Amino acid sequence: MHRTPYKPADFEPFALAAVMRKLDVLEFGRVRDDPARVRPAHPGLERYAEHALAQYLAAAKSLDSEEELLPDPKYWVRQSKTTTDPHGNRTVYELRVWGRCYANRERTVCELRLLRFGSVRPGRRGRSEREPAEVSMAAYIAAHGGRAAEPTRWGDEHNVQGAVTPERVRVVEIGCLDGSVRSLFDGTPDEARAAYQRLAAPRLRATVDAVHRRPGAGCATCRLTATCPNLQRTPGILGITDSSRPRLTLSVTDLRRYANCPAQEHLRRIHLPYDKDIEHDRHVARGHAVHAWLQHLHARTPQRPCTVADAPANRTDWRVDDWHLTGDDAELGARLIARHAAVCPLRHADPGTTAIAEQLLTFHDPQADVVLVAKPDLLYHSGGSVVWRETKSTKYRTPRGGKDILEQYPQAALALVLLAEGVLGGDAHRSRVEVEVLRPSGPDLELVSPHQADRVATARQVIHDLAAPWHRDRTSAPNPGRRCARCEVARWCPATAARPASSPSSELQ
Repeated sequence: MHRTPYKPADFEPFALAAVMRKLDVLEFGRVRDDPARVRPAHPGLERYAEHALAQYLAAAKSLDSEEELLPDPKYWVRQSKTTTDPHGNRTVYELRVWGRCYANRERTVCELRLLRFGSVRPGRRGRSEREPAEVSMAAYIAAHGGRAAEPTRWGDEHNVQGAVTPERVRVVEIGCLDGSVRSLFDGTPDEARAAYQRLAAPRLRATVDAVHRRPGAGCATCRLTATCPNLQRTPGILGITDSSRPRLTLSVTDLRRYANCPAQEHLRRIHLPYDKDIEHDRHVARGHAVHAWLQHLHARTPQRPCTVADAPANRTDWRVDDWHLTGDDAELGARLIARHAAVCPLRHADPGTTAIAEQLLTFHDPQADVVLVAKPDLLYHSGGSVVWRETKSTKYRTPRGGKDILEQYPQAALALVLLAEGVLGGDAHRSRVEVEVLRPSGPDLELVSPHQADRVATARQVIHDLAAPWHRDRTSAPNPGRRCARCEVARWCPATAARPASSPSSELQ
């Protein structure tokens, strides 16, 4: 299978790597990574990394104990090798921890510190728990692994040195946003091994034995993307003929962010902590809540069209998933859901077929070397043809701005291009894109067909006009303006003043 050549990114794509390098310089006087693969940090990432360094050092002081722990410049690796076959071949399996490694002088105590982008405080909104299998594997490597330097060539096995098995192993995580600390494991090597065998080993065996392919956002970093048989090709879908740029994942959301500000798109792409209360203001939160409610209705078994009675019963206080609406927002949201019943797509779905909400679609445009991802609000079959439904909600009773619907909703433009390319299957004769706009006065439903050559041309132009500037950009520079006041990553932007970490109405994750 053909392997894609290495194309270095313009900027460091993994934000915590920049934090690790600052800690390397502080603790060892040098960066341990291969200099040829170290990419410069975006100015916004540099700002975050400086903040994260200060928070880490403050957290480290709180971890001081009776044992004097010293940073270990080596990596901790657990290595196992199969027996050599008659041809002289063998397989080497390696598990390596990624974090800050510390031990006392006698190595009777080993402590691994894992970094998190945001906070690790319990109950912090948006904080995800580390899986027990991940924690048990980290503890196992810290307890039973050896020490090794970075291999000279990427992909080579580590030259692992034997290490004295410690008496005690600790795994903690540190939030780089606020210096918060959380203990994940504190026990003996035997306890670490038992946890690993129970929780992590079955997952690892399943991973090693896996043969199926699952296209997704990760295809951008896969060395086999260019020839993967399970990844659909859509040559030229972006209208860009330049494959020299590093391969990235792209969504319509990315393009809309880039149109607002290239720096904002980049800082969100590398997962810097962001202000959820700015991104999800009350209007956005209401839209998400309406969308989630309809998604649950369309996922019912057996599937059936929505009715007015399916709207929230308590119209002034209702909750769905992580969204909670009260007062006027709840009332408007419930009214919009009730309006949807008149145009519910399941009224026209073919019997015996299944409508699918939020299915991840992945395509590769080799001419631009971009992995394109999309999640239709709903895909269903009608008359044997594939129909792509996008649902939007608004507080406005009439359309505003006079924009072409394909320009106003680039998701619809991408959907139309994909249907025109025939990559979604089904009978193309009646395939269409449906844009449903829920208004307080009633729903608007606009249909666009891939057989309308002028509309397809408009859709292609919309996508190209959004994607081309993003694809050729090598600086991701800020675009200061009025939008900065409502930018969820303004705290890290070099073009704006520092913003406080949190306030009663604001929270970063």
